[in-house]
Amino acid sequence: MPSASVLGKIFSPIPKGKHSMYEMLDIKLATFCPLIPQMCPGIFVTYADDFLVYTLGNNHEGIKFASEGFTALAHPSTLEVGVGHGVYVFDKVDLIDPRIPLQRCNCNRVLQKPSIEIMIKNGAVLENENMNFAEGIKIEGKAAYTDSSFFFAQDVTKLLSNFLKANGPIQGEIDAYGDFLQTLGPGSTNEYTSNMANVSACTPKLEETRDCIYTLLKGTPLVLMVMNASKFIHIGTTKEYIEHFCCDAEFQGELGLGKDVFNLWIEWQSGDNLNDQCHGDEALPIKKCRLSDTSLGCVMHSRLPLSSFVARTAVVEYCKFLIPVTVGQNCILSNCEFTSLSASEMKHIGISDEDLPKECITIPPNVFLRTVPVHIGNKTQFVTVFFDIKENLKKSTDSNDVQNLPFLGKVISDFARVTNANISSDAPDMSDGKSKVNVWFSSLFTAAATPSKSFILALFCIKALKTDDDSVVSLEEKSLFSMASLLKTKDVHEMLKKRNDLYQDIKQGFC
Repeated sequence: MPSASVLGKIFSPIPKGKHSMYEMLDIKLATFCPLIPQMCPGIFVTYADDFLVYTLGNNHEGIKFASEGFTALAHPSTLEVGVGHGVYVFDKVDLIDPRIPLQRCNCNRVLQKPSIEIMIKNGAVLENENMNFAEGIKIEGKAAYTDSSFFFAQDVTKLLSNFLKANGPIQGEIDAYGDFLQTLGPGSTNEYTSNMANVSACTPKLEETRDCIYTLLKGTPLVLMVMNASKFIHIGTTKEYIEHFCCDAEFQGELGLGKDVFNLWIEWQSGDNLNDQCHGDEALPIKKCRLSDTSLGCVMHSRLPLSSFVARTAVVEYCKFLIPVTVGQNCILSNCEFTSLSASEMKHIGISDEDLPKECITIPPNVFLRTVPVHIGNKTQFVTVFFDIKENLKKSTDSNDVQNLPFLGKVISDFARVTNANISSDAPDMSDGKSKVNVWFSSLFTAAATPSKSFILALFCIKALKTDDDSVVSLEEKSLFSMASLLKTKDVHEMLKKRNDLYQDIKQGFC
């Protein structure tokens, strides 16, 4: 999820809360409260882009986390889920009773994002099909136990701390799941240390560092808390985000989620000049209302005109629009804003008054948009990134093939042609000395002085590419940013200020 990367996945909004929005951190703290009494002193590690729905059942008080080594939570899952996660291989799988909500057992080894063939080969796949687990949980087809969160006790904490003191700073991207859990159990091997398939930045000393971590932790015991009455829901991709927040009624009911959460809906007086209504940057809310029955998507912590339309499979979060917006299917809008543009601002970005949307802003289907404040020199400016909702931003190719990377249903060379953009890549060199490039590291987006200006520029760039019209907008001689570079220059203070200003705006409208 590109939007979650900016401030951090743990601070992602959750469509729940009456007087303010919940964030993932709130959900995580509440979710694991029942497990705290089962833990000794240590460190608990969890994903920041998943939900865990579970019950521990009766008579679970005696089942404790291990006082030494690692303890991990294990959940029944389909093999398709296992392909994208860690999969556990049990010492004695026949001792597991799927009807018991919570059991404790030993783990032989951990497979990280294995193929189904590797799961079968290593004995990770349960024998029966269409199994029934505790509390009515049922897995269609074959099943395996996958990871979510894990815990390590003080002995491991001291071991890792001493290693860092002796060998730091760490040269390479060490993953808490892939590089810790794969070392554990009597069946672990070091084959994974040279496998870079799931590594986003393969730096020169990464393999050497992984070997050191393997040597350090090899043979450390791993105890599994087998949670048969649990469901693991991942929302780390744009597809999953839309599916669970917009379409999965069962999941929404289990967590008490809504689709219209902490929003301010205002009347839009059609035909009036936008800048007259805005009074600069603010419009007075004429009335408060709920989301229209014709808008079925998920809207949270936003201010929109009542006549806006949000498609059933669209998410709008932390947005502010003072003219109606129509959001197409399979869209995510995050931290976007359109309040006003002066004539001089429009002229500066090469957009005429006739081209500026006045009655409604239309977001085409299958688009992700996110505005990010950034430090440029001594000033704060704004960059709105945009992608096709289905694009794999980190799918890599050789550095000399950047122009053929998929982008918004076409390729980057098409975008460069219609916008006159000079596109480059800031991808780091790999361990073999060669650079691999992807959309994440491609400089595609320009900065603007205001969020409104940035947002409109992004929409015109999308329009230019989709209509193959080189007269819509020009990025010639403009500085361009990649998603990766934005994370280095982001202005967190401004980001939080904008969010708080929107919060106060919505709260005041409720009074």
